[in-house]
Amino acid sequence: MKRLLYIAIGIIVILGIQNDLTGSTLSAQLPTDEKASMNSEQENPPPLPFQEVIIESGQTVLSIVEHLHDGQVNHSIEDILADFSLLNDGTNPNAIQIGKTYRFPLYQNP
Repeated sequence: MKRLLYIAIGIIVILGIQNDLTGSTLSAQLPTDEKASMNSEQENPPPLPFQEVIIESGQTVLSIVEHLHDGQVNHSIEDILADFSLLNDGTNPNAIQIGKTYRFPLYQNP
């Protein structure tokens, strides 16, 4: 009797793994999510030029913006943080996470 129980559990586990790898609901949702995000970007283009950067340990919004502008930024800290938040759908500049990609504003120096 135990042997039948182990076989049944094994079959359920194998079928679950197969479902996850071949056609789970997660993989079915990804293309529509990508299309939705692409459509929203086309309908509402970002209000100012930006560059996407992957956050590394020790980086801050201000240090990255200064690096992108070779250390010379002619905007106030408040403006930089507000523009960052605007480009990243309201993300708090003090809550950026290592390994994630964010958009950073690019300014034209006079």
